[in-house]
Amino acid sequence: MEKIAIIYTEAQGVSENLRALSILQGMEAQYIPLPAKESGHLLAAYQSAMTSSDARYKIYVNGSVRILDSEILGRIVRVFQSHPDIGILGLSGARELSTSGVSYLSQKRAGRLVKPDGKELVFSKQETSAPPYETVEALDGCFLATQHDVPWRSDLLHGPLYLGASASCEHRRAGFEAAVLAQEKAACQLVDNHFSSDDDDKDAFLDEYSGELYPLVSICIPTYQRPEYFRQALESVLHQTYRNLDIFITDDSPDDETERLMENYTSDLRIAYHHHPEYGKKENWRDIFAYNNPKAEYVGWLMDDDLFLPEKIATMVETYRNHPNVSLVTSYRHLIDKDGKQLPDYEITKQIVQENTIFPGAYIGKMMLRGLGNWIGEPSTTLMCKKYIKNQQYRWTDIDFAYDIVDVPIWLNLLSQGDLYYCAEPLSCFRVHGGSDQAQFSTLVGGTICWATMVEKAWREKCFLETEEDYEEALRSILRMGLPFFQREEYPTISWKERGDFEDVMGRAFLGLSKISAKKDEA
Repeated sequence: MEKIAIIYTEAQGVSENLRALSILQGMEAQYIPLPAKESGHLLAAYQSAMTSSDARYKIYVNGSVRILDSEILGRIVRVFQSHPDIGILGLSGARELSTSGVSYLSQKRAGRLVKPDGKELVFSKQETSAPPYETVEALDGCFLATQHDVPWRSDLLHGPLYLGASASCEHRRAGFEAAVLAQEKAACQLVDNHFSSDDDDKDAFLDEYSGELYPLVSICIPTYQRPEYFRQALESVLHQTYRNLDIFITDDSPDDETERLMENYTSDLRIAYHHHPEYGKKENWRDIFAYNNPKAEYVGWLMDDDLFLPEKIATMVETYRNHPNVSLVTSYRHLIDKDGKQLPDYEITKQIVQENTIFPGAYIGKMMLRGLGNWIGEPSTTLMCKKYIKNQQYRWTDIDFAYDIVDVPIWLNLLSQGDLYYCAEPLSCFRVHGGSDQAQFSTLVGGTICWATMVEKAWREKCFLETEEDYEEALRSILRMGLPFFQREEYPTISWKERGDFEDVMGRAFLGLSKISAKKDEA
């Protein structure tokens, strides 16, 4: 006689609820209660119960649920008998598992559940016609059914929060699918939806399964002769909650201080470090632009004096996965000083909005060009989706590297193809200190040349700046930015070429405004 084992954690009303379920004719039920005190070591208890029973089919029920469908066991067995490739079945789960590893927090869900207050949550309206299930990435752990004895990872996890996701991964490793049973009405109700978090379990789960669950992210770090800031930057990447990382470092320092520091990281196989003392800044950035791990879906850059906050990559990958029309993700960022202490915001770095918001890319591009302001942030602030970077062509304009603002032309390239997602929480830190390039006069002049070049392209191609009023405001911004430089005592010290190019773009801005004014006068 075929046997079905029902393994459950003891709680008030659970045994009576499970013993009231119908058993298929010709099958024998075996009930295996687990003491409630075992909930802190649930996987070990499940493993012990699994090995103690010779039943082919096993049902694992957490004491936090009650079964509403008395015929559920028969339906499960029939699915298993018809679909030997289905290894584990549940009643709800995640089509795409959240980067937190918690299936309940995933946005793309499947199945049905009734909450403790009686409200039914319908994640997917499955038909009960074939196939009577939907494959998922991870199952919720409150109710699980198996037809193969795949070991529970009691060596890895203890509590219930990551149990269902781990079991789903282990069944796939064994060659079977995880699936949610089709339901016309929710087959179970949560009587307690408070699941305590366990940091040890979270770390263990993400360390073990991230490589097979989540897309690879490349993090590129250019560095030059500031090993302590660089060490802090690298550590901020290594302490990300997101594990599936590929870290590329290119170092153009003339000395070997950073190279010696990197000897402490040789055991981390995610890191590729290249030291090119013969390089200049241009060559170092050339390698950053050229780096392309074909397995990576996303790429982020980190300046060697900035920091990532721990949830940055996990939050931004989750955003991309849940919003397919987004081509660029950024966030609010903290300003920090040379010692890492938080500074007051500049006007340009203040929080754009108080909650996470999607902005049309065309709108953000227009506002940036009208006011010549980088509201999106520095290279360390964003995460880029590689499918929008065609043939490794990051930049929107092809401008002399000496004048290039590294980030803004890239943001405009991505915004021309999709929307911007702004995370209102701080996810990175931008360091302001005397050794940065922002304060160098030549950099400011070159930045004005770059802005003017982007404005001209936008108006010529009617991209971002579509109306003459938009173009006029952008030209006025160029003049407001550039005119004071003529009065600076450093102005005669810049190169003849830079001075000539700067005066050329300023002249074109004057000419453009004159033409608009003349047209208005004629009207």
